[in-house]
Amino acid sequence: MSARARPVSRQKVGARAVASAELYALTHRGNSGDLEFYSELCGGARGVLELGSGSGRVLEVLAGARRRVVGLELDPGFLALARRNLRAWSPAKRRSVRLVAGDIRDFELKERFERVLLPYNALYCLLTKSAALSCFRAVQRALAPGGLFAFDVWNATPFARSETGEPDDDDEPVVTFRHAARTWDVFEHSRVQRARQRLDVSYDYRPREGGPARRISIPQRYYLAPEIDDLLERAGFTVLARYGDFSGARFTARAPQQIVIARAR
Repeated sequence: MSARARPVSRQKVGARAVASAELYALTHRGNSGDLEFYSELCGGARGVLELGSGSGRVLEVLAGARRRVVGLELDPGFLALARRNLRAWSPAKRRSVRLVAGDIRDFELKERFERVLLPYNALYCLLTKSAALSCFRAVQRALAPGGLFAFDVWNATPFARSETGEPDDDDEPVVTFRHAARTWDVFEHSRVQRARQRLDVSYDYRPREGGPARRISIPQRYYLAPEIDDLLERAGFTVLARYGDFSGARFTARAPQQIVIARAR
């Protein structure tokens, strides 16, 4: 492994970083059908790499005694949370998973994988085309011959075509949950820069019982289907399928999601 991808050490991570990762994971729990989709796609694969593996939500359904699964994640808080979550899994699942600290924009691992996954809008965290292209080229290097690359993002076409300047911020919480003996109301705020295809989202976490609020900001750069196709082509991929949701519906301009499966040429 290069210096950009290394096994997760046992070094102490700040409590605030782990707390932020916990709040994020409780807010963002995936899309309906995504776990089933990725589990089926990886059926029969002996080696799977997940990029931006976060708290381990997808890793858990992929892990198994006859498979090696690697989760690559940059954020120390998420790595610590995933390591803690792994302790609750069965011994067979724990043994099959390895967590690696690395940057999805530029990573290199010694082994090759039959599947590489980039789930749940992680592509949009790459804020430039050059960063996305670098990621795709790293994926190409990580794939075994005949391997597949799959990812999903929310479909940005309707948003890009809309004429409104800013999305409406919600006066009501987008989600409410119990965590750490508190009830948290979560409010979403967005900032748009259409010329740069930026949609930066912030989440404010306010405990009903009082005490300090928290904010998590997620800078995003959304990509349209033609841009994604161009980047994949330049990275040496052929698109095999594109779906509009995790049921396998045909992708259209109005589809809620864009789910892509590609193979390295």
